[in-house]
Amino acid sequence: MASEDASWGEEGFEGANGDPTQHSEQNIEDTAQDPHAPGDADDDGSDDGGDYDPESVSFDPSNQVPEQAAFAVPEPAPAPSKPKMTGGFIVEASDDEDEEEDEAEEKKDDQAQEQEQGQAQEQQQQAPIPPATEEKAGEPAEAARSASAVPSTTDAVAAQAPPPPPHIPGIDPVQLLEARVNEDPRGDTDAWLELMAEYTRRENYEALRAAYDRCVNVFPQAADVWVEWIELELRMDNFRAVEHLFERCLGLVPSVKLWTVYLDYIRRINDLSNDASGQARRTITQSYEFTIERVGVDKDSGVIWSDYIQFLKTGPGQVGGTGWQDQQKMDQLRKAYHRAINVPTSKVNELWREYDQFEMSLNKMTGRKFIQERSPGYMSAKSANIALDNITRNLRRTKLPRLPPAPGFDGDVEYKEQVEIWKKWIAWEKDDHLVLATDEPKVFKQRVMYCYRQALMALRFCPEIWLDAADWCLKNDVREDDKETATEMLVQGIAANPESVLLAFKHADHIEANYPVKEGDTVEFAKTVRRPLDDVLGTLYALGDKVKEREKLEVSTLKQQAAQEKSEDAAENQYDDEEEGGLPRKSPTELRIEAIQKGYAAETQLLSRTISYVWIAMARAMRRIQGKGNQTEGGLRKVFTDARHKGRLTSDVYVAVALLESVVYKDPVGAKIFERGARLFPNDEVFMIEYLKFLHSKDDTTNARVVFETCVNRLVSKPETLHKAKPLYAYFHKYESQFGELSQISKLEDRIAELFPDDPRLSYFTARYSSDKFDPVAAPVIISKSAQMRPKQLLPTIEQPGSMRSSPQPAAYESPRPHYVQVAPSPKRPLGPDDEELNPPKRLARGVSPLKGAAGRRLDQQRRNQASALHRDITFILSILPPAHTYDGAPLNAAGLTSILRETPLPPVSEWISKMGPQARQQTPGHGRQTSGEYASRPLSPFGRVQSASGGYRNSPLAAGATYPPPPNAGALPPGALPPGWPAPPTGYGQPQPPQYGGYPY
Repeated sequence: MASEDASWGEEGFEGANGDPTQHSEQNIEDTAQDPHAPGDADDDGSDDGGDYDPESVSFDPSNQVPEQAAFAVPEPAPAPSKPKMTGGFIVEASDDEDEEEDEAEEKKDDQAQEQEQGQAQEQQQQAPIPPATEEKAGEPAEAARSASAVPSTTDAVAAQAPPPPPHIPGIDPVQLLEARVNEDPRGDTDAWLELMAEYTRRENYEALRAAYDRCVNVFPQAADVWVEWIELELRMDNFRAVEHLFERCLGLVPSVKLWTVYLDYIRRINDLSNDASGQARRTITQSYEFTIERVGVDKDSGVIWSDYIQFLKTGPGQVGGTGWQDQQKMDQLRKAYHRAINVPTSKVNELWREYDQFEMSLNKMTGRKFIQERSPGYMSAKSANIALDNITRNLRRTKLPRLPPAPGFDGDVEYKEQVEIWKKWIAWEKDDHLVLATDEPKVFKQRVMYCYRQALMALRFCPEIWLDAADWCLKNDVREDDKETATEMLVQGIAANPESVLLAFKHADHIEANYPVKEGDTVEFAKTVRRPLDDVLGTLYALGDKVKEREKLEVSTLKQQAAQEKSEDAAENQYDDEEEGGLPRKSPTELRIEAIQKGYAAETQLLSRTISYVWIAMARAMRRIQGKGNQTEGGLRKVFTDARHKGRLTSDVYVAVALLESVVYKDPVGAKIFERGARLFPNDEVFMIEYLKFLHSKDDTTNARVVFETCVNRLVSKPETLHKAKPLYAYFHKYESQFGELSQISKLEDRIAELFPDDPRLSYFTARYSSDKFDPVAAPVIISKSAQMRPKQLLPTIEQPGSMRSSPQPAAYESPRPHYVQVAPSPKRPLGPDDEELNPPKRLARGVSPLKGAAGRRLDQQRRNQASALHRDITFILSILPPAHTYDGAPLNAAGLTSILRETPLPPVSEWISKMGPQARQQTPGHGRQTSGEYASRPLSPFGRVQSASGGYRNSPLAAGATYPPPPNAGALPPGALPPGWPAPPTGYGQPQPPQYGGYPY
């Protein structure tokens, strides 16, 4: 929808033609209707009734900006001054350069240009190199190169822009990296890694510590960064800093690598060689237990389990001894083994073998008993480890989490694949394949929460995972340290994604549903619910300001470049400045400016709609808590007032608030809000449709028609807004079709056809009688099932068998071999296309068919069960006829064939067999040569085996004009004559075509 205000910053905002974002100053036809006009009086909002006027909100005139041309390009100016650079980006144009130095540099450039042209002429080159492409070009070229370093938001424009230089002379790479990090701290992860690597290479450890600290503030769960920082302090023996870092990160980062570094540090500072009191061993044991409690369920924690068991083996006592220390050591090892073999890790098989040896070395009888008891747990862990390996095979863990790519841009598919892998892992844990939910619910919840935290380390900027984790914690009542884990997950997710409206909505909804409401304490309740929504609004407004600053930076830089190009090309393009229509021709830089502004306009419009929907959610929540309220004390109207003060609203806010006032409170203020919105967004077709629906719901058809006519007349008056009138016409046509007169409907359809001639006229007529759920015109009416509901043929037809439909047609040429009948492919295996189908080479004999026996009988029975409307014998004759494209002689007499099939009396098979006797089944002996594939697949005649396919066709009387000798029992016929009893084919113009297949239903 449209937007109420037009700018984020100080410049006017204007998109492309037809952009739904509107200037509020432009939309109001007179100053008295302008919400920002000084004539608007303030209302204290003390009255709750119908005197409330949405137009009474006053605005600070200082916030309004005079309208400016969006695509204006400055007039040609002298050589621009050298731009000021900070961190590789242009900040502003510097006017502090001495003019004399500029003139001297220009003279040098001119001399260098003349010298290059002279050399080019000597070398007979047709096109001299322009000075802007040289490394030592003048200030305009440097400005152009600097402008090309600014990223563009449009792909087509970026493709035309030259690539940015890899290095800017005179600027420290660290400064460039620092500028990149400050500009985009969450997105430019490569800049973070390069910056820390550069500080490490220079051995600037103080700056490196500062970079580490800033990085972990942005990515607090980046385990590799924490490990690098801790290892840096360990190399310098700065143990106090190491312990401080462990306090900061151990509770946040469930990483086996980080906890392994922690165990190494604990074993380093606790010397076991001089541990007479045993305090060092107890400290290390406690550290192992603490580590296993936090990351012992990780699928990569097998190393920690193995180290822990090895550490227990080095303790005092002898395994298998009889002393109390020996027994204590044996119990500790057995307990550690029992815990380790139940965790699906990569070392579970190795740990099981060690446990088997441990038990069998103590006592074989009791060892078998323990092994038998623990075997089911080990088998479950083993199968679970295999399943996890299959799930996480394609999982890619990066050093720093990355922002999700926008849909349709580079990396979006890979990112979605990673998200799906994590979701599969989480779903696998929830399915409880280890059967822990009933016996050990605490361990089950621990495993699921650990999987969520692992996923959030890699998908920190994916709000969906945060929300899923919070929902699961709410359903399962997960608590840590007597705190609700769901609330903590929402708070941490909002801290990681402050712009996420999903998490803000969920947090506000959670507070509203669980807040301990007291009598009359609605003010604090409303503030608590509103706080997450206010936070996300502040972030979105800040993003809008940042987008506007980037747009101003790019546009101002390109305008300088356009002015320079215009001044340079003025002499050369004196007569080429106009197009064929007489309009001034735009330079590529001007076109690029327009594309950039269009891209930023779309981005700004998206932010405006997001902001508007957050205000709508807040208005509905405050209405539930505080009711209608007023402009000063809270409630629905206070939210609407605050939203208008902040600006950047679309028409969605006006529609939502107006409907709340009208539907919930039956207040006429809703109509006033709609009227106000109609003046603010006159070209917003979606808002106008909602306004028409509102008026029709109030039975105010007169005003509805006035609003409709006013709006469509305004839209059709300009070609760029004509397309917006189509949904208005469609809605009003639907309304008139249901409740209007026929004359009005016809007039409206004529207007639609005149404005949109490309649309089919019939569609508007049929739209009168259809609804969103059913269209009676398009619904098929079945009259004859036999004619309209015939199943599609699965078997190939006579004219086009299956093998010929899917294979390319061979070129027509004379073949020395006879043309055999083309048949359908064998059901055993598909017959692929063959380039030499007319001249097939010799094929080796096939082996034993795999379809013999039961499978072959089933296929034969299915083939026999396929009923046909034609007689069995006619079906046989039609099946042995070759397709039409194989005929190269005289064509068949179609009329004669049809007549003979229709007139020939065919007795049933059983009757014919009873008359002919046993000889009917007698088979003609054949030769021992193997039949080729084309002959073998020919169906058998029910009246006996055909002796030869080619001979049967040659001897057939159906081949009119055939040159083969007739059968012995056939009489001599003159050429072209019909046999006795054959009717003459119909001749003459307009004669009906004989029925197909002798008058049968098919």
